[in-house]
Amino acid sequence: MGVICCCGYDVNSAFNAIVDGQDGVKPLHLFDSRLKNIPLCGQVEIIPEKYSGTYRTLSLALAATDEAIRYFPKNHNLRLGVIVATTAGGLPQTERSYERLRNDPSIISSIVNEFSIHEPTAITAAICNYIGGTGLHTISTACSTSLHAVGIAKRFINRNRYDACLVVGVDALSLLTIRGFASLTLLDPTGCRPFDKNRAGISIGEGAAAMMIVSEKVASSFQLKKDARVSGWGASADCFHMTAPHPHGEGAKSAVEAALREASMNPQDISFIATHGTGTPDNDKAEICAMKSIFTTLPPFCSMKRTLGHTLAASGILESVFAIKALQQGVIPSTAGFNDADEQIGAVPSEKKRCTLNTVLKNSFGFGGNNASVIFSKCDE
Repeated sequence: MGVICCCGYDVNSAFNAIVDGQDGVKPLHLFDSRLKNIPLCGQVEIIPEKYSGTYRTLSLALAATDEAIRYFPKNHNLRLGVIVATTAGGLPQTERSYERLRNDPSIISSIVNEFSIHEPTAITAAICNYIGGTGLHTISTACSTSLHAVGIAKRFINRNRYDACLVVGVDALSLLTIRGFASLTLLDPTGCRPFDKNRAGISIGEGAAAMMIVSEKVASSFQLKKDARVSGWGASADCFHMTAPHPHGEGAKSAVEAALREASMNPQDISFIATHGTGTPDNDKAEICAMKSIFTTLPPFCSMKRTLGHTLAASGILESVFAIKALQQGVIPSTAGFNDADEQIGAVPSEKKRCTLNTVLKNSFGFGGNNASVIFSKCDE
């Protein structure tokens, strides 16, 4: 696994910030949002020098990729798939190039190549070339994207299409996403407060995470360290509203139930839930409503959004990495930004605590009612 985000440039350092519930959002300073109030965002302050020669989204993706593949055998004859999940793709670079072009139209011939990386598939192709992949796939389903990508990798391997899949989720901060969420009045000016009575919206972040997902045969043949098992994936679509979730979380419930079926598990087998937990009034309430309809006793749960910001397409896999670390270390992270219980939700996130953990349910829900749930299980070495 590999990550780069506002609270750390590798898995272990970032996980420490997650466990401690650090506040990772700060006033946006990477560019001018042109909003009246400067939004609070999760920003990657330093791009490692090795990747500074390319555009920001690809730089983030390559940084996470390198950490994820560091133990993967260099010389192999495997069918290696690459699945990239992103919503903005190369848009941040396009915005900057277009601004330069507006100011000086004469530079069109010299910057035309900068627009060639606009499409999300350009990122996937670059990563596939970088690691010598044999197949590439790009998906975009709003904020559920990278968790679906993990499930798709599982499906590809189970159906013998690939021996291994590198899954990368990445999004960089852009004018479109920040001003778009602002236009929907979904940005909390004081920073997101997941499940809090006074929550008022999200805080956008940026970052990337990568996982190398392999078959049992490959793991054994190359004696690879096993971080966790992808036990089950569930997907659904609300078809309820373009931006709002189903108020009772019907689609979310369907996704979780599908993940449980694929994993051959019962609700009581889940040790804790790494929620989507964005901090918007509707989403948090609908998510817990859905979970209560499945679990007789709600397992401990947490949200990582105040520490990471909402990293959009990257959020599902980024938070999955930390959920897997929590499984390994037997600790449930605290939820930064939560202070006051909401009686309408009727449940509060867990305080940081150590306990025996065997499974984690990770949820990611996106605009248009795109829902993804994945169950990760502890591996016995």
